[in-house]
Amino acid sequence: MKPPIIIKILIKAIIPPIIAMFILSKWNFCEYITFIPEDHCFESGLALYLAILEAIVELVEYFILKDKATIACIFYTNEQREDSSTTPIVQMSAKSMGVTNIWCHIILRGNYRKLVGTEICLDIPPWFSAQLDATSSLQQENRQIKWNVSALLPEHDNKKEIHTETRIKISLIRNNANNASIDLQPTVKKKRGLKFITNGMTIQNEGE
Repeated sequence: MKPPIIIKILIKAIIPPIIAMFILSKWNFCEYITFIPEDHCFESGLALYLAILEAIVELVEYFILKDKATIACIFYTNEQREDSSTTPIVQMSAKSMGVTNIWCHIILRGNYRKLVGTEICLDIPPWFSAQLDATSSLQQENRQIKWNVSALLPEHDNKKEIHTETRIKISLIRNNANNASIDLQPTVKKKRGLKFITNGMTIQNEGE
């Protein structure tokens, strides 16, 4: 279990009871309900305030999560095996005529309005070029590959959440036979409430 999750659980377990006890010490609503026995007013009031506070916490969490979105950009080299926890190594060599392929799995999830208008950008060095699939979501300009997230989104009610996925093949072609290697990771323009996940990739050019 990750530390932030543990902290979140502890806060939810400790803070509401403290607040409930404080409110109860100032005013106990159950004292004014005649059918509750006097010797049960304290525990009844505590249970009532805890229930109200838990409902408020759940409501706040709902509205916070409703305004969030996640973009995952996972690279892999084997069509039959995708692993988001590892960084794939892509090699361009004489054996492959200096050409290789990599696949990209794009996962879009969450608030539609957070996703629309977003671009995923990947800067590439001059010693290789990219050949892109014929798709309106991908373009290349000024040594940069761009994914147009809006083009990946289906027609949708922008007031609701979305979950859509697509896979794109990218061919890489080396421009010289010099030895070279580079670690690459795409980026997105950060929006509040937008989370970006990627495993990146390593490109290697093996000389003659």
